Amino acid sequence: MSAPGHDVLSELAQLLERPDPLLWSFIGDSVTAASWHTWGRRGYSELFHERLREIGRTRDAVVTTAVSGWQVHDLHRELELVCLRHRPDVVVIGTGLNDTKGGGAGVGAFADSYTRLITRIRDNAGALVVAQTPNGTLPTGPEHVVAHLPAYAAAIRTVAASAGAPLVDHYAVWQATATDTTFHWLGHGCHPNAYGHRAMARTLLQACGRWDPSSRTGRLTIP
Repeated sequence: MSAPGHDVLSELAQLLERPDPLLWSFIGDSVTAASWHTWGRRGYSELFHERLREIGRTRDAVVTTAVSGWQVHDLHRELELVCLRHRPDVVVIGTGLNDTKGGGAGVGAFADSYTRLITRIRDNAGALVVAQTPNGTLPTGPEHVVAHLPAYAAAIRTVAASAGAPLVDHYAVWQATATDTTFHWLGHGCHPNAYGHRAMARTLLQACGRWDPSSRTGRLTIP
């Protein structure tokens, strides 16, 4: 996994050492929702939850309220209903793919909105906010994603660094992986299939210091 250049990832590992149960809120778009392209298999947030149970955190709760098609402005509009009302301890943001519809001219506004989203969550829930770059895409993905995803991923990195938020850099991992592998991680265009979600779960768990390839979750095939 690509490190974000600062040590705030250790906050995730330290949080998992606490004895009290945690509530994890996963918010974002269709990738986080794990809709359709997994063909009924578990998405990365569900695999993450399974790993929490494996390490004995059976009282932790994972609430996934992502919605297909959503952008960062949708998260702002619905933040109370999809996130804050659950009083989360950790909020994992998964957005960026649909935001590329704003093109190159929209990167600045996206970064500003993402920054304000982190601030709102912190101010209203006191939660640890985890930023994530999106997964990679195929050349057959939507034109706006193929053309602008690198710039939006870079914006998320910049926002995370400036806000001191843990960053899980899925995009960097996918870019560093051979294309004949990531081809098998995608169900259609920019949507991960079951294998892609396993890869994303691995990256997230590595960020938490809880990845174990010998565990039940770790032995899931990631071609």
